[in-house]
Amino acid sequence: MLIIEEYSKRIEELKQRVKQAFDEAGKDFVVDVGENEIVNLVFAGQYSAGKSTIIKMLTGRDDIQTGAGITTNEVNKYDWNGIMVVDTPGILTGLRADHDEISKQAIASADMLVFVITGELFDSHIAEHFRKLAIDNEKAHEMVLVINKMSRTAKGNTPEQQEIICEDIKKVIEPCTPEQLYLSFLDAENYLDGLSEMESDREYAEELIECSGYKKFTETLNRFVAEKKLLSKSTTVLYQISNMLEEAIKELQPKSDDSDIDALEESLNQQRSLFVEARKSLIDEIMGVFISAASEIRTIGSDAANLLVEGCKQDEVETALEQYVEQTNKISDQCQDTAKATVEERLNEIDQNLEKMESSEFFMSLKSRLNGKFEGLPENVRKILTNISSGFQNAGQTVLQNAYKSGTQGGLKLTNFSGSTIHDMVLNVGHAFGVKFEPWQAIKITQKIAIGAQILSFLGVGLSVFMQIKEDRDEERVRIDLVNNRRVIRSQFNSAASELENYGRRYINDTVDQPMTDSIESIEKNIQSIRDSREKRSELCRKMEVLQGECRLLIKKIHSEYSESVSSQ
Repeated sequence: MLIIEEYSKRIEELKQRVKQAFDEAGKDFVVDVGENEIVNLVFAGQYSAGKSTIIKMLTGRDDIQTGAGITTNEVNKYDWNGIMVVDTPGILTGLRADHDEISKQAIASADMLVFVITGELFDSHIAEHFRKLAIDNEKAHEMVLVINKMSRTAKGNTPEQQEIICEDIKKVIEPCTPEQLYLSFLDAENYLDGLSEMESDREYAEELIECSGYKKFTETLNRFVAEKKLLSKSTTVLYQISNMLEEAIKELQPKSDDSDIDALEESLNQQRSLFVEARKSLIDEIMGVFISAASEIRTIGSDAANLLVEGCKQDEVETALEQYVEQTNKISDQCQDTAKATVEERLNEIDQNLEKMESSEFFMSLKSRLNGKFEGLPENVRKILTNISSGFQNAGQTVLQNAYKSGTQGGLKLTNFSGSTIHDMVLNVGHAFGVKFEPWQAIKITQKIAIGAQILSFLGVGLSVFMQIKEDRDEERVRIDLVNNRRVIRSQFNSAASELENYGRRYINDTVDQPMTDSIESIEKNIQSIRDSREKRSELCRKMEVLQGECRLLIKKIHSEYSESVSSQ
């Protein structure tokens, strides 16, 4: 099962139960998710390669037309459990002039692009289109390449046949590798035939499904979803639902007999809101830093590739390339320094905001009152105060305030409710990975470009071109080599840019997302402990608290899926 479908189903089911609870409470329930928050899964590629059949296999929908001939004349969109699945016409058919433009527009919006060809592989036109899409238009990092109709090949969908195909397509996809393109081997018709035979001949049906490659195909898609953080889009609606539940619970729950307990809960809610808003804005800001730097590197790659033109001089090309590489290294270093400085600055701003909350007359007075009646507080509340402030129940008012002002752990300090301090988070900013990211460290050596000592050596490119000119080879051969080498250079810089973005995601996860999420969860536990001390809550209020707990657990699970994927990279 596609992991993003599984979570989409769980979110939709939770959303329906929350809506029912809101209906019971007589409250409006409206979740507004913009188009940018919906995952677009776009299928494109060769005419009659079986794109519609694959979609039918994946979604289980019976209303998708399949068969010989052109079955898709326009872009068809299917809402599949909150995922937008887009079926495009085949490209370069020669039968409909508008098909290529229709497909191009749909491809531009893809979060995940599934490019489909058959076991007959690329013809010259499809190969040219694929290279332009994957390399020139930088879609390789958003693409899953599928070889469909494998049962028609000489050895079927077997490891031996897959190895043969891998070798055949390497020249077309170079400088990309099969691994980078999430290469998958499939026969969607076999899978659908297997389903139809399940009742009449189960053994034969299971054999068809097994040889279809469906299991490995979904595993590949799941790996793509995890590595590209597509699940994170799903949390947008969950955050909305959680916040709506929070407001409803506030209205439905009874007030305490003790107004100071209510005030303590409200203080924790304010702290939680501060952390939640800061986490989102900081993640967006830091990711913007890495994306901007990656965009600069891609532009440099285009400029570097354009050095290779007819009549260019080898020494001038090599000197300019080294300068471009050095420029890329500087951009990467500056990007990381900016990210670190920004995280530290924003965390210190959070700390200052907490200090303002804690030094307010209201909070200082609340501390004194809670201290004076500690023994009379409900057990849940006493446990919270004891855990976050050792000796709190025995401290006098003056001592308590002095301890707070001096920053020791003896006072009722808001940051203690979060289970960690901003100071600890700042210390972790500079130690996320221990070493700086170098743009070229994750790029594999190709036949035409050697990478070493953090400097790109383009001697292979230069010599291959200049030697051919010296030997008076035909102009067409030289032109082809120039074009291919330009693509190789551009691809290397594009790969460096993509790796920098991936590094940024890991950095954000380790220094911002995970630490702040841990703090938010700690605050939420304390809020729930206070609520649990109130005995007169309605069943509807308790139901919403349970739903909110499920919502937060689902968010945590999605974050966990992403954390596991980025830590393994």
